Amino acid sequence: MIEVRNSDTLLEVRGLHTYFYTYEGVVKAVNSVSYRLNRGEITGLVGESGSGKSVTAQSIIRLVKAPGKVVEGEVWLDGQDLMSCSEAEMQTIRGRKISMIFQEPRAALNPLFTVGDQISRVIQLREGCSRSVADSHAVEMMRAVEIADPDRRANAYPHELSGGMCQRVMVAMALSANPLLLIADEPTTGLDVTVQAQVLDLIRLRVKSAGSACLFITHDLGVVAELCERVIVMYAGRVVEQGPVAEIFSSPRHPYTQGLIASTLRVDIDKPISTIPGTVPDAVNLPSGCTFHPRCPFAEDLCQQEEPQMVEAGKNHTTRCHIVSGRIEREMLEEAWTLETA
Repeated sequence: MIEVRNSDTLLEVRGLHTYFYTYEGVVKAVNSVSYRLNRGEITGLVGESGSGKSVTAQSIIRLVKAPGKVVEGEVWLDGQDLMSCSEAEMQTIRGRKISMIFQEPRAALNPLFTVGDQISRVIQLREGCSRSVADSHAVEMMRAVEIADPDRRANAYPHELSGGMCQRVMVAMALSANPLLLIADEPTTGLDVTVQAQVLDLIRLRVKSAGSACLFITHDLGVVAELCERVIVMYAGRVVEQGPVAEIFSSPRHPYTQGLIASTLRVDIDKPISTIPGTVPDAVNLPSGCTFHPRCPFAEDLCQQEEPQMVEAGKNHTTRCHIVSGRIEREMLEEAWTLETA
Protein backbone atom coordinates (compact mmCIF):
# COMPACT_ATOMS: atom_id res chain seq x y z
CA MET A 1 0.00 0.00 0.00
CA ILE A 2 0.99 3.60 -0.49
CA GLU A 3 2.74 5.29 2.39
CA VAL A 4 0.22 8.00 3.24
CA ARG A 5 1.73 11.04 4.92
CA ASN A 6 -1.12 13.38 4.01
CA SER A 7 -4.69 12.15 3.88
CA ASP A 8 -5.52 14.94 1.42
CA THR A 9 -3.12 13.53 -1.17
CA LEU A 10 -4.95 12.21 -4.23
CA LEU A 11 -2.04 11.69 -6.64
CA GLU A 12 1.56 10.96 -5.79
CA VAL A 13 4.32 10.66 -8.37
CA ARG A 14 7.58 9.18 -7.09
CA GLY A 15 10.89 9.08 -8.94
CA LEU A 16 9.32 8.99 -12.41
CA HIS A 17 11.70 8.39 -15.34
CA THR A 18 10.45 8.40 -18.94
CA TYR A 19 13.01 7.94 -21.72
CA PHE A 20 12.82 7.97 -25.51
CA TYR A 21 15.21 5.61 -27.28
CA THR A 22 16.25 7.27 -30.55
CA TYR A 23 19.03 6.82 -33.11
CA GLU A 24 20.76 9.89 -31.68
CA GLY A 25 20.69 8.46 -28.16
CA VAL A 26 18.50 8.25 -25.06
CA VAL A 27 16.27 11.28 -24.51
CA LYS A 28 15.61 11.69 -20.78
CA ALA A 29 12.31 13.52 -21.20
CA VAL A 30 11.27 12.97 -17.57
CA ASN A 31 14.12 12.48 -15.14
CA SER A 32 13.40 11.51 -11.51
CA VAL A 33 10.23 13.60 -11.13
CA SER A 34 8.31 13.55 -7.85
CA TYR A 35 5.33 15.59 -6.68
CA ARG A 36 1.88 15.36 -5.06
CA LEU A 37 -1.56 16.68 -5.90
CA ASN A 38 -4.04 17.28 -3.09
CA ARG A 39 -7.82 16.89 -3.20
CA GLY A 40 -9.68 20.05 -4.08
CA GLU A 41 -6.56 21.75 -5.41
CA ILE A 42 -5.42 22.89 -8.84
CA THR A 43 -1.67 22.59 -9.33
CA GLY A 44 0.10 24.37 -12.18
CA LEU A 45 2.91 22.67 -14.10
CA VAL A 46 5.06 25.23 -15.92
CA GLY A 47 8.24 25.38 -17.95
CA GLU A 48 9.45 26.07 -21.48
CA SER A 49 8.66 23.81 -24.42
CA GLY A 50 10.82 20.72 -24.14
CA SER A 51 10.94 20.76 -20.34
CA GLY A 52 8.95 17.50 -20.04
CA LYS A 53 5.55 18.79 -18.94
CA SER A 54 3.36 16.93 -21.45
CA VAL A 55 5.42 13.73 -21.25
CA THR A 56 4.94 13.74 -17.48
CA ALA A 57 1.17 13.84 -17.98
CA GLN A 58 1.27 11.10 -20.62
CA SER A 59 3.34 8.96 -18.27
CA ILE A 60 0.76 9.27 -15.49
CA ILE A 61 -2.02 7.91 -17.70
CA ARG A 62 0.27 5.39 -19.42
CA LEU A 63 -0.09 6.84 -22.92
CA VAL A 64 3.58 7.29 -23.79
CA LYS A 65 4.10 5.99 -27.32
CA ALA A 66 7.16 4.21 -28.73
CA PRO A 67 10.03 4.88 -28.78
CA GLY A 68 9.17 6.32 -25.37
CA LYS A 69 8.94 4.22 -22.23
CA VAL A 70 8.39 4.73 -18.50
CA VAL A 71 11.52 3.02 -17.18
CA GLU A 72 11.20 3.70 -13.47
CA GLY A 73 8.97 5.27 -10.85
CA GLU A 74 5.62 5.00 -9.11
CA VAL A 75 2.29 6.72 -9.73
CA TRP A 76 -0.36 6.34 -7.04
CA LEU A 77 -3.93 7.58 -7.55
CA ASP A 78 -6.22 7.42 -4.53
CA GLY A 79 -4.20 4.51 -3.14
CA GLN A 80 -4.00 2.59 -6.44
CA ASP A 81 -0.66 1.85 -8.10
CA LEU A 82 -1.19 2.84 -11.76
CA MET A 83 2.16 1.45 -12.91
CA SER A 84 1.10 -2.08 -11.93
CA CYS A 85 -2.30 -1.91 -13.67
CA SER A 86 -2.92 -3.89 -16.84
CA GLU A 87 -3.83 -2.05 -20.03
CA ALA A 88 -7.42 -3.25 -19.65
CA GLU A 89 -7.54 -1.77 -16.15
CA MET A 90 -6.02 1.50 -17.40
CA GLN A 91 -8.68 1.76 -20.10
CA THR A 92 -11.29 1.67 -17.35
CA ILE A 93 -9.41 4.20 -15.24
CA ARG A 94 -9.03 6.63 -18.15
CA GLY A 95 -12.33 8.42 -18.52
CA ARG A 96 -13.71 7.29 -15.16
CA LYS A 97 -11.01 8.25 -12.66
CA ILE A 98 -8.72 10.31 -14.90
CA SER A 99 -9.64 12.68 -17.71
CA MET A 100 -7.19 14.56 -19.87
CA ILE A 101 -7.61 17.63 -22.05
CA PHE A 102 -5.01 17.14 -24.75
CA GLN A 103 -2.97 19.92 -26.29
CA GLU A 104 -3.97 18.89 -29.84
CA PRO A 105 -7.77 18.49 -29.78
CA ARG A 106 -8.12 17.42 -33.42
CA ALA A 107 -5.72 14.54 -32.85
CA ALA A 108 -7.57 13.46 -29.68
CA LEU A 109 -11.09 13.51 -31.11
CA ASN A 110 -12.30 10.57 -33.21
CA PRO A 111 -13.00 11.85 -36.76
CA LEU A 112 -15.60 9.11 -37.38
CA PHE A 113 -18.05 10.17 -34.66
CA THR A 114 -19.92 13.41 -34.01
CA VAL A 115 -18.66 15.48 -31.10
CA GLY A 116 -21.96 15.08 -29.29
CA ASP A 117 -21.73 11.31 -29.60
CA GLN A 118 -18.19 11.33 -28.18
CA ILE A 119 -19.22 13.38 -25.14
CA SER A 120 -22.32 11.24 -24.68
CA ARG A 121 -20.29 8.01 -24.65
CA VAL A 122 -18.11 9.38 -21.83
CA ILE A 123 -21.21 10.25 -19.80
CA GLN A 124 -22.74 6.81 -20.36
CA LEU A 125 -19.50 5.12 -19.29
CA ARG A 126 -19.34 7.17 -16.11
CA GLU A 127 -23.01 7.34 -15.12
CA GLY A 128 -24.44 4.16 -16.64
CA CYS A 129 -27.42 6.18 -17.87
CA SER A 130 -29.55 5.82 -20.99
CA ARG A 131 -28.41 7.19 -24.34
CA SER A 132 -31.10 9.87 -24.37
CA VAL A 133 -30.12 11.15 -20.91
CA ALA A 134 -26.44 11.16 -21.89
CA ASP A 135 -27.22 13.05 -25.11
CA SER A 136 -29.09 15.74 -23.17
CA HIS A 137 -26.24 16.04 -20.68
CA ALA A 138 -23.73 16.29 -23.54
CA VAL A 139 -25.60 19.26 -25.00
CA GLU A 140 -25.65 20.95 -21.59
CA MET A 141 -21.91 20.46 -21.21
CA MET A 142 -21.34 21.98 -24.66
CA ARG A 143 -23.45 24.95 -23.59
CA ALA A 144 -21.39 25.26 -20.38
CA VAL A 145 -18.18 25.77 -22.39
CA GLU A 146 -19.83 28.48 -24.50
CA ILE A 147 -20.40 26.48 -27.69
CA ALA A 148 -23.04 28.40 -29.63
CA ASP A 149 -26.13 26.47 -30.78
CA PRO A 150 -25.03 23.26 -28.97
CA ASP A 151 -28.01 21.22 -30.20
CA ARG A 152 -26.83 21.67 -33.78
CA ARG A 153 -23.10 21.51 -33.03
CA ALA A 154 -23.55 18.18 -31.24
CA ASN A 155 -24.25 16.61 -34.64
CA ALA A 156 -21.05 18.01 -36.19
CA TYR A 157 -17.88 16.03 -36.83
CA PRO A 158 -14.52 17.33 -35.59
CA HIS A 159 -13.38 18.42 -39.07
CA GLU A 160 -16.45 20.66 -39.31
CA LEU A 161 -15.42 22.68 -36.26
CA SER A 162 -12.64 25.20 -35.72
CA GLY A 163 -9.62 24.36 -33.59
CA GLY A 164 -10.92 26.52 -30.75
CA MET A 165 -14.32 24.84 -30.93
CA CYS A 166 -12.69 21.39 -30.83
CA GLN A 167 -10.76 22.51 -27.74
CA ARG A 168 -14.04 23.42 -26.03
CA VAL A 169 -15.43 19.99 -26.94
CA MET A 170 -12.39 18.37 -25.29
CA VAL A 171 -12.98 20.43 -22.13
CA ALA A 172 -16.66 19.44 -22.09
CA MET A 173 -15.78 15.78 -22.57
CA ALA A 174 -13.16 15.79 -19.80
CA LEU A 175 -15.41 17.50 -17.28
CA SER A 176 -18.40 15.31 -18.18
CA ALA A 177 -16.62 12.33 -16.65
CA ASN A 178 -16.42 14.00 -13.20
CA PRO A 179 -12.93 12.49 -12.80
CA LEU A 180 -10.91 12.16 -9.62
CA LEU A 181 -7.98 13.64 -11.52
CA LEU A 182 -8.19 16.13 -14.36
CA ILE A 183 -5.04 16.68 -16.43
CA ALA A 184 -5.36 19.82 -18.55
CA ASP A 185 -2.57 20.29 -21.11
CA GLU A 186 -2.75 23.88 -22.35
CA PRO A 187 -6.58 23.72 -22.25
CA THR A 188 -7.16 27.35 -23.22
CA THR A 189 -5.00 27.31 -26.37
CA GLY A 190 -6.92 28.81 -29.28
CA LEU A 191 -9.68 30.26 -27.10
CA ASP A 192 -10.50 33.96 -26.91
CA VAL A 193 -10.16 35.73 -23.59
CA THR A 194 -13.86 35.58 -22.70
CA VAL A 195 -14.18 31.84 -23.35
CA GLN A 196 -10.85 31.21 -21.60
CA ALA A 197 -12.20 32.83 -18.42
CA GLN A 198 -15.37 30.75 -18.68
CA VAL A 199 -13.40 27.50 -19.07
CA LEU A 200 -11.11 28.33 -16.14
CA ASP A 201 -14.10 29.11 -13.91
CA LEU A 202 -15.73 25.82 -14.93
CA ILE A 203 -12.58 23.84 -14.11
CA ARG A 204 -12.24 25.60 -10.75
CA LEU A 205 -15.88 24.94 -9.86
CA ARG A 206 -15.72 21.24 -10.78
CA VAL A 207 -12.49 20.60 -8.88
CA LYS A 208 -13.62 22.41 -5.74
CA SER A 209 -17.13 20.95 -5.64
CA ALA A 210 -16.05 17.36 -6.34
CA GLY A 211 -12.93 17.35 -4.14
CA SER A 212 -10.92 16.14 -7.11
CA ALA A 213 -7.50 17.39 -8.24
CA CYS A 214 -6.27 19.09 -11.39
CA LEU A 215 -2.81 19.16 -12.96
CA PHE A 216 -2.89 22.29 -15.11
CA ILE A 217 -0.10 22.42 -17.69
CA THR A 218 0.54 25.84 -19.17
CA HIS A 219 3.08 28.42 -20.33
CA ASP A 220 0.91 31.23 -18.97
CA LEU A 221 2.07 32.26 -15.51
CA GLY A 222 -0.81 34.72 -15.31
CA VAL A 223 -3.29 31.83 -15.49
CA VAL A 224 -1.33 29.95 -12.84
CA ALA A 225 -1.42 32.96 -10.52
CA GLU A 226 -5.18 33.28 -10.96
CA LEU A 227 -6.23 29.63 -10.95
CA CYS A 228 -3.77 27.48 -9.01
CA GLU A 229 -2.93 26.94 -5.34
CA ARG A 230 0.41 25.26 -6.00
CA VAL A 231 2.92 25.35 -8.84
CA ILE A 232 5.56 22.90 -10.10
CA VAL A 233 8.38 24.28 -12.24
CA MET A 234 10.12 21.88 -14.64
CA TYR A 235 13.35 22.33 -16.56
CA ALA A 236 15.06 19.79 -18.84
CA GLY A 237 12.99 16.90 -17.50
CA ARG A 238 13.41 17.72 -13.81
CA VAL A 239 11.36 19.51 -11.18
CA VAL A 240 13.48 22.48 -10.10
CA GLU A 241 11.02 24.17 -7.76
CA GLN A 242 7.57 23.58 -6.31
CA GLY A 243 5.43 25.14 -3.63
CA PRO A 244 2.47 27.45 -2.93
CA VAL A 245 1.75 29.85 -5.79
CA ALA A 246 1.74 32.95 -3.58
CA GLU A 247 5.12 32.14 -2.06
CA ILE A 248 6.84 31.16 -5.31
CA PHE A 249 5.56 34.23 -7.16
CA SER A 250 6.56 36.56 -4.34
CA SER A 251 9.83 34.81 -3.45
CA PRO A 252 11.08 32.45 -6.20
CA ARG A 253 14.23 30.67 -5.08
CA HIS A 254 15.47 28.93 -8.23
CA PRO A 255 17.16 31.13 -10.87
CA TYR A 256 15.05 29.53 -13.61
CA THR A 257 11.81 30.37 -11.80
CA GLN A 258 13.08 33.90 -11.27
CA GLY A 259 13.80 34.14 -15.00
CA LEU A 260 10.34 32.90 -15.97
CA ILE A 261 8.66 35.44 -13.71
CA ALA A 262 10.97 38.26 -14.87
CA SER A 263 10.09 37.49 -18.50
CA THR A 264 6.34 37.82 -17.88
CA LEU A 265 4.60 41.06 -18.82
CA ARG A 266 2.96 42.74 -15.84
CA VAL A 267 0.80 45.86 -15.95
CA ASP A 268 0.87 46.44 -12.18
CA ILE A 269 4.58 47.30 -12.01
CA ASP A 270 6.84 49.51 -14.11
CA LYS A 271 9.65 47.09 -14.86
CA PRO A 272 11.31 46.06 -18.13
CA ILE A 273 10.77 42.54 -19.41
CA SER A 274 13.89 40.36 -19.45
CA THR A 275 14.58 37.09 -21.24
CA ILE A 276 16.40 33.93 -20.26
CA PRO A 277 19.38 33.59 -22.62
CA GLY A 278 19.83 30.38 -24.61
CA THR A 279 17.40 27.47 -24.95
CA VAL A 280 16.43 24.28 -23.14
CA PRO A 281 19.39 21.89 -23.62
CA ASP A 282 19.43 18.88 -25.92
CA ALA A 283 17.87 16.08 -23.86
CA VAL A 284 20.29 13.55 -25.39
CA ASN A 285 23.33 15.51 -24.22
CA LEU A 286 22.31 17.20 -21.01
CA PRO A 287 24.90 19.49 -19.35
CA SER A 288 26.83 18.06 -16.43
CA GLY A 289 25.98 19.15 -12.91
CA CYS A 290 23.02 21.51 -12.78
CA THR A 291 21.34 21.35 -16.19
CA PHE A 292 20.47 25.05 -15.94
CA HIS A 293 24.04 26.26 -15.34
CA PRO A 294 24.79 27.24 -18.99
CA ARG A 295 21.96 29.81 -18.82
CA CYS A 296 22.23 30.84 -15.17
CA PRO A 297 23.69 34.26 -14.22
CA PHE A 298 24.76 32.87 -10.82
CA ALA A 299 26.52 29.68 -11.98
CA GLU A 300 29.91 28.78 -10.47
CA ASP A 301 32.26 25.82 -10.89
CA LEU A 302 30.30 23.60 -8.48
CA CYS A 303 27.17 24.07 -10.63
CA GLN A 304 28.98 22.54 -13.60
CA GLN A 305 30.38 19.65 -11.59
CA GLU A 306 27.63 18.49 -9.22
CA GLU A 307 23.90 18.10 -9.64
CA PRO A 308 21.99 19.92 -6.87
CA GLN A 309 19.46 18.07 -4.74
CA MET A 310 15.99 19.20 -3.72
CA VAL A 311 16.13 21.22 -0.50
CA GLU A 312 13.61 23.05 1.68
CA ALA A 313 13.15 26.68 0.71
CA GLY A 314 10.13 27.45 2.89
CA LYS A 315 6.96 25.84 4.20
CA ASN A 316 5.93 23.18 1.65
CA HIS A 317 8.38 24.89 -0.71
CA THR A 318 11.36 23.04 -2.21
CA THR A 319 13.93 23.89 -4.85
CA ARG A 320 16.99 22.43 -6.56
CA CYS A 321 19.87 24.92 -6.30
CA HIS A 322 23.34 24.96 -4.71
CA ILE A 323 22.88 28.56 -3.55
CA VAL A 324 19.68 27.78 -1.65
CA SER A 325 21.24 24.66 -0.12
CA GLY A 326 24.23 26.72 1.08
CA ARG A 327 26.79 24.86 -1.04
CA ILE A 328 27.57 28.17 -2.74
CA GLU A 329 27.78 31.32 -0.62
CA ARG A 330 26.14 33.85 -2.85
CA GLU A 331 22.95 35.87 -2.81
CA MET A 332 20.48 35.64 -5.70
CA LEU A 333 19.30 39.11 -6.67
CA GLU A 334 15.84 39.62 -8.09
CA GLU A 335 17.23 42.30 -10.41
CA ALA A 336 19.87 39.96 -11.88
CA TRP A 337 17.82 38.96 -14.92
CA THR A 338 17.10 42.56 -15.85
CA LEU A 339 20.72 43.53 -15.36
CA GLU A 340 22.04 40.54 -17.29
CA THR A 341 19.71 40.93 -20.26
CA ALA A 342 19.19 44.68 -20.52
